[in-house]
Amino acid sequence: VKMATTGQVADPEIANAFAELSLKKIQAEGQIRLSNAQIESLNRKIQHSALVEQEVTSLPADVNIFKAVGRMFLLQSQDKIVDDLKVKQQTFAEKVKSLEASKEYLQRNIEEFKNNVRELVMTKQNSR
Repeated sequence: VKMATTGQVADPEIANAFAELSLKKIQAEGQIRLSNAQIESLNRKIQHSALVEQEVTSLPADVNIFKAVGRMFLLQSQDKIVDDLKVKQQTFAEKVKSLEASKEYLQRNIEEFKNNVRELVMTKQNSR
């Protein structure tokens, strides 16, 4: 399908398909990079919450703890703080799962489109 001397695609339909594939791949790779950065950030937050939980549980049970809320601090029981940290960790873990699923979907989408372009090229070559 390619011309020998110039290296350009002879069929405009195939050229358009390759251009579209290139565009979709660039967009998907950008989204995948963004998802990877978000996943990394969420994993750090999960690790931070786990460390804070570990430190809080190492304190005596009857000790009340100050929790930072914006620019102020609230005095709360240790149990309430630990529960909040566990909820935070679960929320972050769910977001990570969601982002992983999104990444897999994008990767499958790219592969599917590549296969469609391959099929188009094959049918064009076979029709000659």
